[in-house]
This record gives sequence, C-alpha cells and structure tokens, in this order.
Amino acid sequence: MKTAVQAGLLALVAGATVLVTPAQAATIVQRTAICHATDYSGTFTLRYETVGGYHRILGGYTTSGPYIGDATGTVALRISYRTGSTTRTVYSQTSATTGSTTFTTPTTTAVPTMYEGMASATFDNGTVSCTATVPVS
Repeated sequence: MKTAVQAGLLALVAGATVLVTPAQAATIVQRTAICHATDYSGTFTLRYETVGGYHRILGGYTTSGPYIGDATGTVALRISYRTGSTTRTVYSQTSATTGSTTFTTPTTTAVPTMYEGMASATFDNGTVSCTATVPVS
C-alpha cells in the first residue's frame, strides 16, 4: 500500500511538473499619427496584431476638427503595402464623420509581415484636408 501511495504521489508530482507550451500569443500594436492643415487637424489610431506572418488589422478610430472631435466632414481610410514598386491596397473606406469615428475591418484585412505596410486617414472638412499615416510593421 505504501508503495502504491508513493507511486501515486510520484505520478501526481510528475504530472504537476510537466510544462505545457501555451499557444502563440499575438502582440497587439497601436499606432497614432496626427496631421494639420491651418487650424484643422486629424488624429488617426490603428490597432493590429501580428500572428502567422501577417499584421491583422483589428480597427481603430479617428478624431478631427479645430477642437478634436467637433468637425463634420469625411474621413478616407486606406491600408496598403508595397511589393517592389507596386502598392497593394488591402482595405479602403470613405465615410462621413462628425469629428469622431470608430472603425472595424473585415477579419481578413491583413498585411504580410515581409512587406512594408502603411495605413492612412485623410480628413476633409470641405475647406481643408490633411492625411495622417502610420506604419504597419
């Protein structure tokens, strides 16, 4: 009986010391850029994670105006990457904004890690415009 209990404890201890490798955790990156045109400005923040050889775009938000978040107009988003001399767009959208816009992208929106990626938001209030650009790398 003592041997059986000792064997059971050894099995329990051995089981407790087995290391389980966790699944590869993705790192979430958040990048922000600001642009200015006279007294008008825009802020663009992009969130993405890097996993499996791709930067997968999660979404982000924009604000614009003389006082951030108060101007109406449009914001045009573009996410792309360069392969040699060719620029490939993986996502684009233009929408109206009241000075603050949150956006999500399809889950398939991704930039291969082997290429130089960029994301930009062009803000336009009907009088002036500016573009804020962040790297996706």
